[in-house]
Amino acid sequence: MQSEPASAPGEVLAIKNTHSGMVLSLDNHFLASVLNESVKRSRFVDVQYGEMSRDAVSFEPFPAIPGVDPGQLEQWIQAIHVDAVSAIEWKWKESWKVGPRTIQDSMWFFFLKGSGHGWVGTPKDEFRYGPGDMILIPQGVPHMVEQDADVGSHLFAIHFHAQVYGAINLLTMLEMPYLVHSTRLADFEASSQRMAREFAVKAPAWRTLMNTEVLLVLFNILRERAASCHARVTGPTLSELPRFLPVFEQIEARLGDSNFCVPDMAKTVFLSEVQFRKLFRRVTGMNPIRFVQRRRIEKSCVLLQTTGKTIEVIAEECGFCDAPFFYRAFRKWISMTPSQYRHSRRF
Repeated sequence: MQSEPASAPGEVLAIKNTHSGMVLSLDNHFLASVLNESVKRSRFVDVQYGEMSRDAVSFEPFPAIPGVDPGQLEQWIQAIHVDAVSAIEWKWKESWKVGPRTIQDSMWFFFLKGSGHGWVGTPKDEFRYGPGDMILIPQGVPHMVEQDADVGSHLFAIHFHAQVYGAINLLTMLEMPYLVHSTRLADFEASSQRMAREFAVKAPAWRTLMNTEVLLVLFNILRERAASCHARVTGPTLSELPRFLPVFEQIEARLGDSNFCVPDMAKTVFLSEVQFRKLFRRVTGMNPIRFVQRRRIEKSCVLLQTTGKTIEVIAEECGFCDAPFFYRAFRKWISMTPSQYRHSRRF
């Protein structure tokens, strides 16, 4: 290969192959950017005895979430608790539709095949989806998914809970994007396949592995799509969250205790019952009794889907002193009976 003498910035650099006679013309700025990026990607430094390691500054930094301090984000991440509920692989026939509906856990659809439209939040936020797309749906958020006419779909439906401080849904807290495309670095297909297999086979440690896969997917979204996320929790609520961490830990530890009450919670953070109720509602958006009941129902959903325990035993383990009350509360929150929920194959 030979080239013309160095050119000035902005000029075209001609590179001629002496064997074939072909000439390749490159803009000087483009060539410089390619060479600089190549050098940056392969920058290694001497360590000892001729060994070399890649310089940390040669790695491309991850984008930051707008308005979120990295230290604060690290604190939130350390406080995440995940419970995988179910993972099922589906093949939908033509003209299939989900919703509009609202569900009491978070989930994602990952599409191997198929196309269609949907919305999460409100119908005005409608989007198109296709193969390789994930639709991420936070707990309690209305949504609808409908495939195109005369098109079948092959997909995974993954249900889970992901809470920060046991109180705030992670997807809602960081306003994670509803539509995400799988990439080489964020392979949602592989995670979804592994989870469906674990849920079906239920080999030893399957729940731990499913929880790990949920975290992996969510963290990959935060890494790759950070610019699309925004902190929804701000101001006084943000500063009060850590203060209530002992309360949330106490709630999780005593979900099975039917005698657990609001005064017990208030004592944990040295507040009067009146002050506690006021601050708790401000932090979580609901009163403490309703919050505890929701967490008990969420736990019961996980147990119904992941264990063979009787409904009466699950009711007792989740703090309901009698089965009829559990049935009424469950139907109120989930819109079906515990038995119907257990035998449903959820999408």
